Amino acid sequence: MSSEPILSVRNLSKTYRVFGRPHERVLQAIADRRGSGRLHCFEVPAVKDVSFELNAGESISIVGRNGSGKSTLLEMIVGTLQPTSGSVTRPERISALLELGAGFNPDFTGRENFRMAASIHGLHQSEIDAIEEKVERFAEIGRFIDEPVRTYSSGMYVRLAFASAVHVKPDLLIVDEALAVGDIFFQQKCFEFLDSNLRDTPKLIVTHDLASAVRLSSRCIVLEEGNVVFDGEPLEAVEIYTAASLRANSQRRIEEAELLESVDHPTGSGNVDEATRQSNPSSSATVGIGLSSASELLQIREITVVVNGKATLAEPGIPVVVTHGDDVKVDFLADIGTTISEPVWGYNMRDRMSTPVFGENTVGCGMSVEQMPPGQYRLSMGFLWPEVQQGEYTMTIGVGNGRHSLHHEIVAWVQSALQFAAVPKRDVHGLFNNDLTSFSFRPE
Repeated sequence: MSSEPILSVRNLSKTYRVFGRPHERVLQAIADRRGSGRLHCFEVPAVKDVSFELNAGESISIVGRNGSGKSTLLEMIVGTLQPTSGSVTRPERISALLELGAGFNPDFTGRENFRMAASIHGLHQSEIDAIEEKVERFAEIGRFIDEPVRTYSSGMYVRLAFASAVHVKPDLLIVDEALAVGDIFFQQKCFEFLDSNLRDTPKLIVTHDLASAVRLSSRCIVLEEGNVVFDGEPLEAVEIYTAASLRANSQRRIEEAELLESVDHPTGSGNVDEATRQSNPSSSATVGIGLSSASELLQIREITVVVNGKATLAEPGIPVVVTHGDDVKVDFLADIGTTISEPVWGYNMRDRMSTPVFGENTVGCGMSVEQMPPGQYRLSMGFLWPEVQQGEYTMTIGVGNGRHSLHHEIVAWVQSALQFAAVPKRDVHGLFNNDLTSFSFRPE
């Protein structure tokens, strides 16, 4: 068996030239011919010196923010875009869904487009006839299979494109966000087909769906401004990508706030003076993490999250990536401003719509906590992450006084003390999965 990789990408780069005026193109052509190195344009690097290999039976997901160079990289790998430098060694039969309807002739029917695509992939007439009914059945577009594709909706486009691509038995399947267009039922159908029929087919997938990146790939590459910043385990890649995205968003919000501040105070420095800070503690940089319902009673200063033994210091706005079964421990430094004789500590996890999804407290779990006088404490909560829907969740931490799980005096809570990004390992049917414990049937 050959040990050669299915796909080899070596030092691949793409730089676009942007010209301000039409005659600069002529000047640039003359300069390039003479080898002077002079530029009559400015250059925009889209992909910078990317190298990786894809082996037989391996699948790689590529994630990155918009503009990071993902689609440009795939186009160079497929061969529809010429690289500025570098090389690609690829297999002969590649199925690629790079963009909606790419490769389809709008005046041909869906059936004609499929047969033409299969022929281009090298299938013989008998092979095309053998899979035609399978493609038609999988696409589920009914009579529109014999209508011009210019009459198709975006969903019909992607149904036929995916069905055509996966049934030609490619040596390499490349998908660029195509499944994001289909409805959820078709997406599930596609994932099931990839799992069952193309499990061993090498795949290169660009997606913003982080759960898909983890589910479909054995490796994950993170692109940032055209550079590979990570190549390795999918869950670690998701964590790196999520952190980078949220840092960028936070920086953007800071810049927007500074711009508004400069507009509101065109002649001032925009800084809050020390007297104002002291008179308004909530504006001070020393306030704790999250929003406390009573900061004089409870304030959280610092949080460390330990996931499967790996510790991370929590940062505002940057979620901790978790998946089903992860052992999560939240260690936090808290200031308590009153005596709590019978403490009840607990947490509540809410989704992005602020719907409570899960949570618990010490009394409900049969744990007893001793009296806590005012002071600063280091506390720790541990739980297993359940099988919940993909998405972001915020954790509220609270303390009460009493001996009943529900009917006790609420002392204070800190809302949005911590963020999590859940990446499930399989489809979640509802807010969370609840596995069957038995099933049987009998004829009557």
